[in-house]
Amino acid sequence: MDNRCFKLKRSLCALAFQLFIFALLMYLLYQLLPFALWLLCALTGLLVYHLFYRKTPQIEQFEYLDGREWSLTAKAMPTHRVSISHVIDHQAYIVVYFQHAKARPLLIWCDQLPLKQWKALKVLTKLI
Repeated sequence: MDNRCFKLKRSLCALAFQLFIFALLMYLLYQLLPFALWLLCALTGLLVYHLFYRKTPQIEQFEYLDGREWSLTAKAMPTHRVSISHVIDHQAYIVVYFQHAKARPLLIWCDQLPLKQWKALKVLTKLI
């Protein structure tokens, strides 16, 4: 596999992080609210997660083309070309921002790629 083509798998770190934040929030609300109101908040949080977060398209693959040009392939969507405005490396994950204003930033967690590809991606982000 070329070291400019990155195939992403599902991130367990992202799921664990979201679960931790949700559990922490539910614990704090449990301390502050009556049980019935807390239960309503918990069910609303789960419903919002299921309806909105799970519906976002999952990026399966992205490939470095030239300069700031990359190609993205999402599930059930054709491959399209994007231009990256900037990249921020937070060690555990990388955030990729696109030139198009309506495009959502792409979060790439360290467990979505094999270690060799993760290091190659970090090198590419420094070059951008």
